Amino acid sequence: MQRLSISKHLQRSIHFFSERKKEAIYGLLFLFFIVLFAGILRYSEGPSFCGLCHNMKEYVESWERSSHNRVNCLSCHRRPGFLNHLKGKREDLQLALTYVIIGKGFKKVHYEVDDGNCLQKGCHKTGDLQREMVYKNVAFSHGRHLGELRRGIKLRCTTCHAQLVQGAHLTVHEINCFICHYYQAGTKGEEECISCAVGGCTSCHIEPKGDIKVKGWSFNHRKYIARGVACERCHINVIRGDGHVPEGKCVQCHKEPEILSTKYTSQFMHKNHVTDHKIECADCHSHIRHEIGPILTVVHSPAVCDKCHSKEIHLGPRELYRGSGGIGVPDSPSLMFATNVDCIACHRKGEESQAALHTTKYAERAIREACVDCHGEGYDDTLKHWKALLSRAENETNQRIFNVQKVLYDVEKTRGGSADFKRAQNLLNEARHNYSFVLLGKGVHNIEYAFKLLNASNNKTEQALAVIDKGHKPREFQTRITCTTLCHVGMEKRTVPFNDTRFSHETHVAGSGLKCSDCHSPRENHGKTYQKNCANCHHGKEIKKVKCDDCHVSVKRLIQGKGGIGAKERPSSKLDVVECIDCHRGVPLKKKDTFDAIKKRCIECHDQSYGEMLVRWKAVSEGLLKKVAPKIEKMRGEIGRIELRGGHTFVYRKLFGEAELNYNLALKGNGIHNLEYMEELLEFANNRLDEAFRQLAKKK
Repeated sequence: MQRLSISKHLQRSIHFFSERKKEAIYGLLFLFFIVLFAGILRYSEGPSFCGLCHNMKEYVESWERSSHNRVNCLSCHRRPGFLNHLKGKREDLQLALTYVIIGKGFKKVHYEVDDGNCLQKGCHKTGDLQREMVYKNVAFSHGRHLGELRRGIKLRCTTCHAQLVQGAHLTVHEINCFICHYYQAGTKGEEECISCAVGGCTSCHIEPKGDIKVKGWSFNHRKYIARGVACERCHINVIRGDGHVPEGKCVQCHKEPEILSTKYTSQFMHKNHVTDHKIECADCHSHIRHEIGPILTVVHSPAVCDKCHSKEIHLGPRELYRGSGGIGVPDSPSLMFATNVDCIACHRKGEESQAALHTTKYAERAIREACVDCHGEGYDDTLKHWKALLSRAENETNQRIFNVQKVLYDVEKTRGGSADFKRAQNLLNEARHNYSFVLLGKGVHNIEYAFKLLNASNNKTEQALAVIDKGHKPREFQTRITCTTLCHVGMEKRTVPFNDTRFSHETHVAGSGLKCSDCHSPRENHGKTYQKNCANCHHGKEIKKVKCDDCHVSVKRLIQGKGGIGAKERPSSKLDVVECIDCHRGVPLKKKDTFDAIKKRCIECHDQSYGEMLVRWKAVSEGLLKKVAPKIEKMRGEIGRIELRGGHTFVYRKLFGEAELNYNLALKGNGIHNLEYMEELLEFANNRLDEAFRQLAKKK
């Protein structure tokens, strides 16, 4: 019995350990399968698994080059949340089984990215949407596009961040922007018409900064914007395409007869496709292009003129404006043509058509007014001046052609069949061509090209005479259009503001014989004035003719301790005691004074401590300016952004203007001339800027 008991106990132990072993093995197997399943699950969420399908490779490749290449696929392509994740895995399994069963021929899946994916923890923040940014010179606000209805449509992140361009993964492209802004564009804007496009260039575009090159010429927008010149005066033909929905477009996605035969409202279609599902605008609408394109003149663009007139109307003015068609003269397009100025910028159709009922004089007056609108006061006589110059030159050219023709008539009687006569006749015909081209094209459309053509005509008449008469020495005609005959008519007699002073052209041009190029940059870099050339005349022996403070007005005001805002008058102790040339001794010698040279003169008159004092003044002055300068630039940017949105800036601009005036006086006057007054100026400027920022914070 005892042996039997021991045997049973042993069997139980063996059985127990055997069961435990099985459980351990099963547990390990279960754990292995859990790890394997988790690994497969993890692998199935990555791009390497998604890229196994041949039709997904292009998307995976674009993802690898994108800014999201550290984010796995399902972080975006499945809505946040555990249940949504499981639901997505079930759909992935169904797709995988379909792929295995029927092969690679199944239809591409249209994945969606929910806004919640973009704004989930660890990705983009909601606060980022409140900031404004500049994208390709366009001021863009996420908040206005996602937080408000746009043309009655609620947009989503992927409306703009889409897969519209091959190889660009979730990259912003302008296609959808242009369709939304320009499809069935109206003039009323969203405030009065919810279906009208967002209007106005400045609702998107910011002012281009600095000089830009246009066909080799420098151009700056600032002065034209300041005069209120409308963008469309130059930037014509910038929108091409109408964004219509082509017939049969719905069939590409839908095949249900009841859907295809039913008429739906625009609001329903946009909600169902744009708001509820990630369907890009460009999937349905044809593309609209928005760019600076070539000038379409009357003969190329559809216009009301075409209803009555032939398509070949205005060929002469068109070709002259383009600067092509002459003989012996290189192509030379008008600068206005190069900068995209179309016919109607000067020939205002509405004004002319109304006035034509009463007088034909009004058209010229309208054109003169157009000159002033773009170029400013003083340009209303430019057209009149051009016509007078051309009329005189045309008459002279016509007379020369007539005189040469008389000579050829006489020669024809004796040697009309000679090679010399035929060559002379050809030269005269070429001269007639250029002359007639100027008449038909109306030379004012391209004044410089017109004079080149007339020069060529006159030279060809001289060459024709030289061919007939070997003893004739041909004259060379090189009539050129200068600054004062081309644009700046009468400028040689005008006095204009320059920096802090006024500049008399008459004194410098008529009195001193200076040329425009002595002080101004060449036309290719038009508009620059070389202030450094002033020293060539006014420093050295000529210094007594012009006082220092005639030009250096800011320095004068700072030394006098007045001219600022919010600071009491505080004249410098050096006023009427120390002359400018006592410190700036290099001026009479036409040498530039360095800071060390001026410091040395302080020590010569006083002692070593005054040199150290000057160094301290310079350091304090520069430190104060560096403290205020960033605030000036920041507030200028804030005001610009508010104006871009159409907001009111009077409160901020008044405070900013007072601060900027003091800052510029301290900067241009050089603080070491009166450090105490400069400190008061910049303290007031700093307080004004702080107040402006406080007002701005309240508004926000």
